[in-house]
Amino acid sequence: MDQIILTGLTMKIESYSYIDAFHAILTSKDWIACSKELMAGMTAMSFRFTVNRRLTVESSTAYNWMAEHFVAADLLGVKTSQHAGYSFQPTFPLYQKQAVHIIKQSIRQGTGAMIWKDSFVVVSGYDDEQGVLLYCNGSSEQLQSLKYEDFGRNESPYWYYQLYEGKIQLDRYEVYKESLMQAVSKWETHDVLLPQNDYACGRAAYDAIVEALASGDYDHDGAFETFRCYGAAKRDSARYLSSLQHIWPPCTRVSELYAHVADLFDVIVSRTNEDGKLLIPLFKNAQQYEAMAIEELRKLFTEDVHNRFDDLGLR
Repeated sequence: MDQIILTGLTMKIESYSYIDAFHAILTSKDWIACSKELMAGMTAMSFRFTVNRRLTVESSTAYNWMAEHFVAADLLGVKTSQHAGYSFQPTFPLYQKQAVHIIKQSIRQGTGAMIWKDSFVVVSGYDDEQGVLLYCNGSSEQLQSLKYEDFGRNESPYWYYQLYEGKIQLDRYEVYKESLMQAVSKWETHDVLLPQNDYACGRAAYDAIVEALASGDYDHDGAFETFRCYGAAKRDSARYLSSLQHIWPPCTRVSELYAHVADLFDVIVSRTNEDGKLLIPLFKNAQQYEAMAIEELRKLFTEDVHNRFDDLGLR
């Protein structure tokens, strides 16, 4: 019976997203030494903006995990494998057994794994005698236990895990450039997996928020969580762009505009308990600043944007 716990692999919730777990694993391997906000920007994850039209709690995780997490890792030069499915499928017990096996194998090789356990968490060990995976969810330094037979059984029926197999060096300037083009794409493009009657993405997410707040027909608890998560994302984007302006001066104006967006979201999060209608002017101002920032990026990459035609997000 084996028991292995990887040292130096801990997670802290700061970005309220996939980035918290991704950053924990990559830094534990010394594959990356940058700050979390820099990683959030380089992977373009901080620029993603999707909401359920009723502002329900899953808004910040409503996107194509398989596609976007692959792109995030690819932008950093990280080789990954990932698998996902539904726990109600007849074949789930087979996938569950294989998932536990391959996650344990990764840990034996010295690399943690990411799984979905009602949020993105980091598996840093296992104990065969207890029959559990040991994971960190970022809310406490103490490891949590997940029985092997409970893997994939979440509040929602969706299961997911991602493994990390190696890293190559990339030209950082090309990574910066691609991340900002992805930012433009995320602003302009609706996620094809999400029904537009229920979700809005990018620029349209602001319109959906304003409409929900104006009508009063929205999930108030979900709205707080949604605004908090995206407040962290806008902060990460602003700090990422601030760091780029020192090595890429054309980003200065974009950085200034995103700083305004981040400041507005800070105010929004602090006032979420107020009447939602009072927040509408703040969201409209944030939308205006972000639209101006994206237009500046479009001008910066005019030729590249044109060359990709209608597939700006294509890698």
